[in-house]
Amino acid sequence: MIRLFSVCLAVVGFLNAGVTQSSKSTANDPKAKVILDKLKKQMDSYRNMEIKFEFESEVPGTPVESQKGTMIQEGDKYQIKMKDQDIYCNGTTSWLYLKKGNEVQINDAGQDENEGFLSPRQVMNLYSSGKFIYALTEERKVASKTYADIEFKPVSKSYEYSKIRLTIDKTENKLVTLRLFSKDGTRFTLKLTDIISNKKYDPSIFSFNPKAVKGVHIEDLRMD
Repeated sequence: MIRLFSVCLAVVGFLNAGVTQSSKSTANDPKAKVILDKLKKQMDSYRNMEIKFEFESEVPGTPVESQKGTMIQEGDKYQIKMKDQDIYCNGTTSWLYLKKGNEVQINDAGQDENEGFLSPRQVMNLYSSGKFIYALTEERKVASKTYADIEFKPVSKSYEYSKIRLTIDKTENKLVTLRLFSKDGTRFTLKLTDIISNKKYDPSIFSFNPKAVKGVHIEDLRMD
């Protein structure tokens, strides 16, 4: 499952590489920008977020692989819980706990592939990075809600994904899904099923406690 979730990190890492504006940015859809500006403003106002999510991987010729999980993020600290693994980061150190092998891998924060995982705030940098051209492709009503699909295409031809699609609930002003379309036909879908903001959390939840897991094997990969 680590490989499945690393695609989200690929987006985050790509976006965080820089925020310089592309010469093609004038091709962006102003209608899409209005929707994104409103959503980003709301997300930026959150002190922290607790997110419930579902992740699906569709590889041509193989069954769909999926997993549910939860994430709590507060600044550069986060806790992620899934069926097969848990991830913790207290801003300085990160821990990847692999449940099947009862093993925890320790890294300096920012050194492991889980850094920045599933941050909606960072996803919102899609439209301000200057590395994508984006447009509103569809608006539709479902019952009492209105949903907007905004599609992003990378300026660079070397980017491994042909396009990224965000679905936004305009009625409640929240991100619903993130879809990535790989050039090899693989598709990844991240569904945010619930977002709770501005709760109070004990700082200890962002660190792994080895004493709470009997017999856990510790693999310390931190640099000296």
